[in-house]
Amino acid sequence: MPTENKIAEPLKVECSTVTKLVITGAPQLDPITVFLEDLAPCKGKITVSCWGKSWTAYWGGMWDGLNIDQFFCKLNTGYIIGYFDQTMNPRQFSGDALANEAQRLVLKERRTFCYGSDEARERFEEAEDLRDSPSIDHLHGAHGELMTKLFGDEWWHLTNDATEPNPDYVYLERIILAVQQALGQEQQQAAA
Repeated sequence: MPTENKIAEPLKVECSTVTKLVITGAPQLDPITVFLEDLAPCKGKITVSCWGKSWTAYWGGMWDGLNIDQFFCKLNTGYIIGYFDQTMNPRQFSGDALANEAQRLVLKERRTFCYGSDEARERFEEAEDLRDSPSIDHLHGAHGELMTKLFGDEWWHLTNDATEPNPDYVYLERIILAVQQALGQEQQQAAA
């Protein structure tokens, strides 16, 4: 069935000024593209792109007298990452860290005579299998029995320390620091 042609009301179009920066030369980073947009007093938006990934943040309550580039430079990286990606954490689960902790625990238990030498050796070797675990959820199905033997019935509460730095977080932090450095240089040049 054909659709009727309706006369649409005119679209509302607003123009704003966008500043685009391309940052090169940051150590071990591809070129970074930054779009800065001051939307109104105390309101601004930034989009940062590097190697096919983009992050965007909007602030509707920037400090008085600051534009988006000045405001962005005053923020700490953890705060900015929270705006760019609320699900990203600075640390992530690590099968290696868990295996190391399990083996440390087995050795400690052996020293206090909780395990005999054969049982301790067996548990120590079983703990090595934990290295390939991608997540705590994986442990429930694949290694639940071993985890209960090693850490007790509610073992998942004891795995909070089985983490390592999140490389995605570290990468984004390096990008943000490079952007802040470049914006700072731009501000100094504009003031001169």
